[in-house]
Amino acid sequence: MKKSITFLFGLFASLCLSSQAIPDTLTFGVIADCQYCHCPATTQRFYKLSPGKLTACIAEFNQHELAFAVHLGDYIDRNFESFDTLQPIINQLKTPLKQVLGNHDFSVEERLKKKVPKRMGMKHRYYSFKESQWRFIVLDGNDLSTFATFAPKKKREAAALLAGVQSDNKENAQTWNGGLSSQQMKWLKKQLEKAESEKEKVILFCHFPIYPSNPHNLWNDTTVMQLLASFSCVKAYFNGHNHAGHYGEKAGIHYLTFKGMVDTETQTAFSIVKIVADQIIIEGFGRQEDQILLIK
Repeated sequence: MKKSITFLFGLFASLCLSSQAIPDTLTFGVIADCQYCHCPATTQRFYKLSPGKLTACIAEFNQHELAFAVHLGDYIDRNFESFDTLQPIINQLKTPLKQVLGNHDFSVEERLKKKVPKRMGMKHRYYSFKESQWRFIVLDGNDLSTFATFAPKKKREAAALLAGVQSDNKENAQTWNGGLSSQQMKWLKKQLEKAESEKEKVILFCHFPIYPSNPHNLWNDTTVMQLLASFSCVKAYFNGHNHAGHYGEKAGIHYLTFKGMVDTETQTAFSIVKIVADQIIIEGFGRQEDQILLIK
C-alpha cells in the first residue's frame, strides 16, 4: 500500500486537534467484488486468486478495531459451491460481516437462487443497522432484475422498468443491472425519515452505483438519487459493480464506487474506512486509493 505525504498529513491533522481530546471514531472495513469461482482467469478477472486476497484482507482487518466489515456484492462469480470455499475464510473475521447482494451472487442454478441470501448469512435482502449516531442502509439492487426477481408482480415491475430505460437508450439499460422495487423504495423512504427524526447520519451500501452516469448504474438511478437528495441526513453512498472504481459528489452526498478485488493478478483492493469528526477517511489497500470525504 502506498500513501501520499498529503494524505498522511491530512489524516494526522484530522486526529490531532490542539488542546482537545481525540474525537471518537467509527471504523469499518470495505470489500467489493471478491467474485470467486474455481474458473480460468480472463484478461481482467483472476477468480482463483480471490481466496488468497480475501485471506490477506481478513488478516489486515483483524489488526484493527472495526465495528463491522461490509462486502459490496459479487461475493462469488458463479456456482453455488463457491460459497463453501469462502466461508472458512470469513469465519476468521473478528467483526461482523455485512453482506450486500450482487448480480453474480445469483449466477447459480435456477433452483438454488432463492437460497442465495440465506447462504450468505442474510436474514433479509435489504436491511439497515446502526452504529453510534450513524444509520447504515443496505439496498438490494437485484430486487427488480432479469435474474433474481421471483414474485410475479415484481417480475412485471422489473420488465416495465427495463423496457423504459431501453426505450430511452440509457447506457445502463443492461440485463446485468437491476433496480429497486416500489416496495423497497417505500421502505427506504421510511428509513430516511426515521434517521432524520432521530438526528442520525446515513451511509448507504448497494452493489450498483447511481452516480455519476455509468453503464453499471441501477435502472432507476435518477429516482433513487432524487429521494436521497431530499434528506439532509444522507452523507454517502458506497457501491461496487464497476471494478474500475468511480467517484462523484452531488447535493452534498458522496458517491464512491470501490474497486473490485478480483481484478489484476498482482494487486488486491479493499479499504478501511474511518469516520472522524467531519471527515470520512478511506485508507485504501492495493489498487484502492486513499481518499478523504468531507461530511457536509
